[in-house]
Amino acid sequence: MNKQLMSVVFLAVGLVLAAVAVMQHRQIGELKAQLALATDQQKSNAQLAAKPAPQAPKPVKLAAEVAPEAAPVKPAAAVTVSVPAQAKANFAAGLANMMKNPQMQEMIRAQQKVMIDQMYGSLAKTLNLPAGQQEALNKLLLDRQMAMAEAGVNAMSASAADQKQVADVIKSIKADFDTDVQHLLNPQDYQAFQEYEKTTPERAPLHMFKGTLSGADVLTDQQETALVTAMSEERRALPPTSLLNSQAPGEQQFSEERVAETLKQMDQLQQRNTARAATILTPVQLEQYVKFQSQQRTMQEMGMKMAAQMFSAKAAAPAP
Repeated sequence: MNKQLMSVVFLAVGLVLAAVAVMQHRQIGELKAQLALATDQQKSNAQLAAKPAPQAPKPVKLAAEVAPEAAPVKPAAAVTVSVPAQAKANFAAGLANMMKNPQMQEMIRAQQKVMIDQMYGSLAKTLNLPAGQQEALNKLLLDRQMAMAEAGVNAMSASAADQKQVADVIKSIKADFDTDVQHLLNPQDYQAFQEYEKTTPERAPLHMFKGTLSGADVLTDQQETALVTAMSEERRALPPTSLLNSQAPGEQQFSEERVAETLKQMDQLQQRNTARAATILTPVQLEQYVKFQSQQRTMQEMGMKMAAQMFSAKAAAPAP
C-alpha cells in the first residue's frame, strides 16, 4: 500500500474510532443515569419498608407494589453498529462495516463539522472572509474530509490490483477540491489557505487544549497564533524521516524500532514545545499545557503501537 493510500487509511481509522468512542460514552451515560435512578428507588423502598404500618395486623408488603430489588436494570437501547463476526480477525473489515452504517456516518460528519469550524475559525479572521464565503469553504473542507475517509475505507478492503484505482480516486478528490477552493478564494487568500493548512498537525491538538481552559485562562488570539507557530517550527526541525513529519507514513515505517525511535523524538519535541510555550503562556496555562501534552503523548503511543501491531499481523498473514 503506497504512502498516499496510507494517509487516508489513518484518517478513516481515526474518524471511525472517535465516533465509536462518542457512541460508547453516550451509552455509558444513559446506563449510569438509569442505574442511579434504580438505586434511589431501591433506597426509597427500603426506607418505606423499615417503617411499621400503622394499626395493621400484618406489615404491608411494599415490595409487591414496586419492582423487586433483584430485578436487573434494563439497559438503554444501544446504537446499532453492524460489525460482523469476522471483524475480530479482520480489523479492516470491521471498520469498513462501521463506516457504512448511516448512523455512524452522521456521527462522524457532525464531529468533523465542529472540528473544522473551530480549526478554520482563525483563518476566517485572518482573511476577513464574509460569513457566506467562510461557510462555503468549511463545507468544502467537510466534504473533502468525508470523501477521504470513504476512500480510506475502500483502500483498506481493496486488493493489491485495485489499489491503483483507489489511488486515482484520491488524486481526483484532491484535484477537484483544490479547483473548488481556487474558484472560491482570490489568489492571495488561496495562498494564505495553503500556508494555513501546513500547520494543521498543530491546530487539531491545540483546539483540544483550548477546551481545557476556561474563564480568565482562555487563550488569546495572539497566544494561539504564537503557540501554533512555535509548535510547527519545532516539529519541522525534526529529521525529515521522522514519523512526526510524515504526512503519509507507509506500512514499513511502523516497525517496533521506528515506533520506539518516534516516541523518543516525541518526548524531545514536547520538552522543546514546553520551553517555547513558557514564553507565551501564563503559569496557569503552562501547567495545563504540560498535563495536556502528557495525555496526548499517551494517546499517540497507543495509536502507533496499534498501527505497528496491525501491520505486523498483516505482514505475517499467509497469502490467499
